Amino acid sequence: MKSSILTTDESLTQFFYKSLNKVNKKSLCPLPEEFILYSSEVLNKYAFSENFFENVDGKVNEKTLGVHLLEANQKTASERKLIYQDVGDTILVQLGFFPNRIKRKQITESYYLNLGKVAYSNMEKLNCTFYDIPNFYDLFSSSLEGVVKVLSAMANSSHFESFEEYLLHGSDNNHIFHHKIDSKKIS
Repeated sequence: MKSSILTTDESLTQFFYKSLNKVNKKSLCPLPEEFILYSSEVLNKYAFSENFFENVDGKVNEKTLGVHLLEANQKTASERKLIYQDVGDTILVQLGFFPNRIKRKQITESYYLNLGKVAYSNMEKLNCTFYDIPNFYDLFSSSLEGVVKVLSAMANSSHFESFEEYLLHGSDNNHIFHHKIDSKKIS
């Protein structure tokens, strides 16, 4: 039997943080909390589908992440930071929540993992910081596979039939999530 649950949180980031942290604590080798915090902020940003796609001449297309990474070399340092973060974060969410999208392509998951690692490592080279944590992006890059596994485990444990059913309502500061869960009647 399916039933619905409404979950309210002060922010979307908090919802993702709590969910990721719960999964992470069950891991034999938990990730640092800073990785969980960063990932929850990324998930908050990518909860809105327009961040997954680019709009070129009125047409919505998937991002060509490898091309963006190459084109970044021709940009200013501030533009490169944005591109590297977008490439890395997009890959993190796609591999963690939408692995079937990647499996449908003829490019392997390891290609995307390597692309994400390069993007995050390049952010470190540009002296990007996350809450003033030294070497954060290098450390995050080297742990990207583990972070993706935690996101995947959270996605699988959320009992969503599909993420397209995931409804987001509310202002930027107050979100309501509506999702279905499996429940069994106890007699």
